[in-house]
Amino acid sequence: MNGDNQSQQEHHHIAERVAHLETAVRYQGKAIAELREDMPAGFVRTEAELVRVHEQLTKIRTTDFRILLSISLTTALGTLGIIVRMLGWFQ
Repeated sequence: MNGDNQSQQEHHHIAERVAHLETAVRYQGKAIAELREDMPAGFVRTEAELVRVHEQLTKIRTTDFRILLSISLTTALGTLGIIVRMLGWFQ
């Protein structure tokens, strides 16, 4: 009689474990379905952010080029002015 009781307890324990596993599998399936839904929206947001950053970098690069060009021209004209003055081409 004790042997029958023990096998029923084992059967009950196994049934609990199977139910727990079924619940976990169902939860994982829902989580994967949610990920499949959310991933395309995440990719769209990431792509939009990359486009925005690229536009900002292009704008910064253009501004930096203008600043460097003006510095170079100022330096060249200043150096030319000093040379002209030192050589006495204009009095």
